[in-house]
Order: sequence, then C-alpha cells, then structure tokens
Amino acid sequence: MFYRLIFIFCLLLPSLAFGTADELAFSPQWLSLVHYRPRLFGGYKSSIDSDNFFLAQDGRTNPKTELDATIKLFRENADKDKICMFPARYIFLLNNKLIEQIKVDCKEYNQFKSDLNPSGVTLLFTDAYMNNPSSLFGHTLLRIDTARKGTQLLAHGANYGAYTNGENSVLFAVYGLTGGYYGGWTVKPYYDIINTYNNIENRDIWELNLDLTPSEIDFFVAHLWEMGQTQTRYYFFSKNCSYMIMEALDAVRPSLHLSDKFPAWTIPVDTIKAVFHSQNIVKSVNYRPSRQAKIIHRANQMNSQQKRAFIRAIHDDDYDLAGVPDDEKADVIETAYQYVQYQFVKKEFDLKEYRQRSFKGLMARNKLQNQKAQMSENPKGRSPLKSHEAMRATFGVGKLRGEDFQEIAYRPAYHSLTDNDYGLLTGAEINFLNSRWRHYDKTHKTVLSEFNILGIRSLSPINYMFTPTSFDINWDLWRAYNPVTHKEGYATKLHVNGGATVELLPHLWGYINGGAEGAYGGFLPHNTYAAFSLSGGAFVHFRSFKFLAEARQNFGTTWFANQKIYKLEANIPLSTNWGLSAEYKFEDNSKGSDSEEFMTSVRFYF
Repeated sequence: MFYRLIFIFCLLLPSLAFGTADELAFSPQWLSLVHYRPRLFGGYKSSIDSDNFFLAQDGRTNPKTELDATIKLFRENADKDKICMFPARYIFLLNNKLIEQIKVDCKEYNQFKSDLNPSGVTLLFTDAYMNNPSSLFGHTLLRIDTARKGTQLLAHGANYGAYTNGENSVLFAVYGLTGGYYGGWTVKPYYDIINTYNNIENRDIWELNLDLTPSEIDFFVAHLWEMGQTQTRYYFFSKNCSYMIMEALDAVRPSLHLSDKFPAWTIPVDTIKAVFHSQNIVKSVNYRPSRQAKIIHRANQMNSQQKRAFIRAIHDDDYDLAGVPDDEKADVIETAYQYVQYQFVKKEFDLKEYRQRSFKGLMARNKLQNQKAQMSENPKGRSPLKSHEAMRATFGVGKLRGEDFQEIAYRPAYHSLTDNDYGLLTGAEINFLNSRWRHYDKTHKTVLSEFNILGIRSLSPINYMFTPTSFDINWDLWRAYNPVTHKEGYATKLHVNGGATVELLPHLWGYINGGAEGAYGGFLPHNTYAAFSLSGGAFVHFRSFKFLAEARQNFGTTWFANQKIYKLEANIPLSTNWGLSAEYKFEDNSKGSDSEEFMTSVRFYF
C-alpha cells in the first residue's frame, strides 16, 4: 500500500508543481502565446486571423481546446509539419511538464535559427516619415541581435506591416482604417532596414536594447517563427506594427502586460515609452541618426569659408577649396562625399555619375597634407522617450464675436505645431479626432464647435542641400457662421495645400502654400463650395516658446468662400506635459459682418 501511494504521488508531482492543463489554459503565458485577448462580454478571442495558427476547430476563441489539441499534437508525434510550425508551444509544454521531450528534425526552423544566430533582441523606433501615410506616427520594429563577431549590421530585423500591394492612394487610408489589409511579419537583414529608414527615408532610429535571458531570447525566436506564418487584420490606429510587437513581447514575458495598456489605439511612441518604463526590460538606449541628419550636423559646424567651398563642391563638382585653411579642408570634402552618397541613394543620378563624383572627391582628399576630419560626426538626438504624451485635453476661455465662452477640447493623438516638440519632428503636425466643445454665456448654448477628423502638416525648410515639400491637409466638421444671416450650422471641409518653407533666421521659418478647399453641408449657400487658396506665415520655435502666424486668402465659387483669414497661435510649454496657450483668429468676409475670436487655454498631455 505504501509503495502504491508513492507511485501515485510521483504521477501527480508534475501537475502539483506546474499546474494542470485546465489551469495552464488560462495562464498569462498561454494566453499571450496564442495572442488571446479578452472579449467585451466575456471569453477570449485571438488577434491572429490565420486558420493554420490554430489546431482545434474552435481554437481561436477557446484557450482550453487549443491547449488540449497542442498537447495531443506533440504527444502523438505524428504530424511533423504541424509540430515544426510551433516551436514556442513545444517549449511552453515542455517547461510545464505537459509533454515529454521528442526528437523531430525541423530543418527549416533550425536553418532560420542558425541564420539569425541570436544573442539579444532590440526594440527599434524610427521617426515619423511625413511622405508615407502609414508612417506618420513613426514606426517600431525589432532587431534580433547576432552573436556573430563584428557589427550588428549583420543582424536581422523583424518587421510587422500591412500587405498593401503597392497601394498608396486614398484607398490606402480607407483600407488602413477599416481593416481592409492583412498584416504579417517579415525578417530581413538589418543593413537593408538601415538603408531603408536611415538612408532612403532619412529617419532617425532609436534602439532600446532589451534585457532578456538566453532562454527568453530562444523563446522569442521560436515564437517569431510561429508568427511569421500567420496573417492578421491590419488597423492603422489599433492592430498595427507597434501593437503586434507588444503582443510578441508579452508572449516572451507575460508579466509585462504591454498589450493591456493599449485597448483602443496604439501609437508607436507610446509603446516604446511603455516598454522603457517597464521594470527590468530595457538595459540601454542608443541613437542612430539618419544620413541627412549627419550631413546637416556637419554643415552646421562649418564656417563661412568652408560653407562656400562645400556649396561649390556639391553643386559644381569643384574641389578647389580656395580660401579654406589646410586643416579645415578634409571636413569639407568628407561632408561633400557623404552628400554625394545621399544623392545616389535618393536616385538623383546613376551609378556612372556616382562613381565619377565620388572618385573626384576621394582624389581631392588624397592630395591633402592633413586628411583627418575634425568635425563631430553625429548630432545629439532628442529622445522620443522624453516627448509629451500623445493625448491632449485643453481647457480654455475666450470671446467669439463679442460673446464669452468656455471650451473643453480632447485630442486622442498626437502633436500640433505649437506643442512642445522635444523628441518629435520640429515642423510636423498630426492631429486626429480633435473635438472642441463650447458653452456660450449669452445664448446659454453648449455646442460642438469643431471636430478635426484629421490634420497633417509638414513645414520643412529648403536650403542649398535639400528641397523638401511643405504641405497641409485638413479634414474638418465645423460649425460654420453665415455673416449675412448670423446663423450657424454644420458642414464638412477638406483643405489641401502644398508649398515651400525657408529658414529666415535660427528658430524662425517662413512658408508659402497654395492649394484647394472644398466644403459640403446643407447649411452652406448652394450646399457646397470649392475654393483656391493662397497662404503664408511664420513659425517661431524655441523650446520654451512656440508661435505661429498665418494669413490665407480664399478665392471661392460662392461668396461664402471668398474670405481672408488671419490666425495667431502661441504656446509656452510649462513642462513636458503642460502648456499655456493663446489663439487669435480674424475672418474678413466678402459679405456681411466679419468675425473675430480670441481664446486662452491650458493644455494637458496624458
């Protein structure tokens, strides 16, 4: 009898130590490993859409049956192809003593792991790229650090993105917002990623080196293999690149609960902050400036003689360097050489011309007695980890056409021109679903005064090296005012502008734009109008003070659209997440009375 009890106890020991299958089916790691998320009215549903990711018929919504089917797969050891699809599940079951170790030769997975040769995992954040709608908020991806000797350029990057088939029209926005695309994981050499983001798109990269144990690194690689064979509905503001990375990291270390922090929408910069502020996960942060940022940094260090010689070199291919002291010539040639590389990557000339121009620069440097460059190579980056939070609430008081009002505004995302731009792109603005509610004292009305569906603006100065386009896209639902009848009503308006920005002085930019505007609404005369617009303004951007002044003239198809609009906006950042602002607006209407508005407000970012 005694020996029989001992035998039964030994059989029960694994379940006592590691939990039963029923308990593990709802354990944090199993839920994270199969990407289960709680449903609104109870139960679970996996965020993965591919049928091949599930072994049970109801596996997408039933963690228990999926675990049972996974245990059965490995215990029977009969379906090699299926077994080789789930190396992370195998590790999970083995660690929890639910199966015995089996021998299966998974050649493709073993080759995948050998190619990666992993030694660590790094979370990457790239700056916003204003010329690509899918990257307006920045982008996150992962690097699987390599154990190979030498540079991490030999490592691999893991990227989650939408399969768009090259679509880049209005349909891209529609599909991206409504889940019309599928997204998936791709793995490619890290030097390709650097070339795309750092060199072609000229985006700075921030690297968060994650403090994972060797077993966690192996588990991540195994799970990456599993995810790489799946697809998921892609949503631009929720189930995007950043959110799927949060789920992947939760699978490795469930105690992080990263995906739980983003139940509604996911902004890339918010996810890197969430990771950074989690305990014992980030061991270091590195900054990798773009090629363009390096060139600008070098040019800003030049004196007037060096700058004139540099302009001759890049525009006239003239390396005479007359008037430049010998110990300063190497920096001029080095910067010109980097600029030629930049032009070639941007496909501004062909390989033959690139070789000719590069060779001429190298020959000029070879003739120098002092060939050593002295300038610092990398600018000091402004960490996005120290930027303001994405959501903003505004509390203000003001006066519109002589009537006092109080305003409460809420913006889910993400940044305005006059917000504190530390850690973000200066001159870039992305506002999404910004609503402004007002109460008027005289009429005792509480109304939605404006609903900014989407506002995108980019002010980027042109100079002797770069000629970016500045633009302004704004889609509003607003409470329009009829200056003749003095009545108000709702209409929707789309405004698109493009032009150029120049740096007049340090911290002072001037810009001019031209574009079109269209509006529709039953309140408007003839229900609609179209207009051509010209605008110009000035933007002052110190860290402790932001100021925007703009004048716009509309030439419309109806008298209602013919107007001059003058705007002033100032903001004093009191801290990272607090600001004190003032706004002024004057509308010079072609008929009826003009409109004047002033408001002061407090901004809070959270």
